Amino acid sequence: MIRNIIFDLGNVLVNVEYEKFRKKILNCGVTENVYDNFFVGGNYRLLGYESGDLSTDEFITRCLNGLGLSISRKEYADAFNDMFTELPEMSNLLKELHSEGKHRLFLLSNTSPLHFEYIREKYDYIGLLDKFGLSYELKSLKPDDLIYEKAIEFLDIHPEESLFIDDLSENCIAAEKFGISTIQYDKNKHDVFLEKFSKFSGNSKLKNDK
Repeated sequence: MIRNIIFDLGNVLVNVEYEKFRKKILNCGVTENVYDNFFVGGNYRLLGYESGDLSTDEFITRCLNGLGLSISRKEYADAFNDMFTELPEMSNLLKELHSEGKHRLFLLSNTSPLHFEYIREKYDYIGLLDKFGLSYELKSLKPDDLIYEKAIEFLDIHPEESLFIDDLSENCIAAEKFGISTIQYDKNKHDVFLEKFSKFSGNSKLKNDK
């Protein structure tokens, strides 16, 4: 029986539009070549901020210097956070699950302090989750085995009683190695997700709110 439902954050509970951030930085005079070289193809995760290796101040300083930006630290932080929107289908599902009270609800996300604090403040439904497994606090990233080992202990769950919902196949595959059931979420195929989810949750009456 599934007692624990663990959600990813980006492209599961909130929509992520990385291109919005990229365009803002390019509009500040940064060339595409400089941007792509600094972020290694756009992947700021490699800087170590999401794994807890850098503080927020260190991260912003490294980005401003590495990109050659003359904007303020707040302007950079605001641009960095301006890539999220609500996914109503999933926010409604989370609210419904919380109202039912049949499952413990958790988060397991590769994220950063800037992003998580911004999302938690802007989207109140995130506060319905019982506990947050955050990569920068767990000092590890999905799909590394270490983050799942730490999450199982931190969230105090039995893997065989747990369902993990993530948009990336590699993260689902890694969770399954620990005996956790998974569903790979596609935000463009919410109907398909609900069919799979209802079998795990035992609730065939879940709403498909759009």
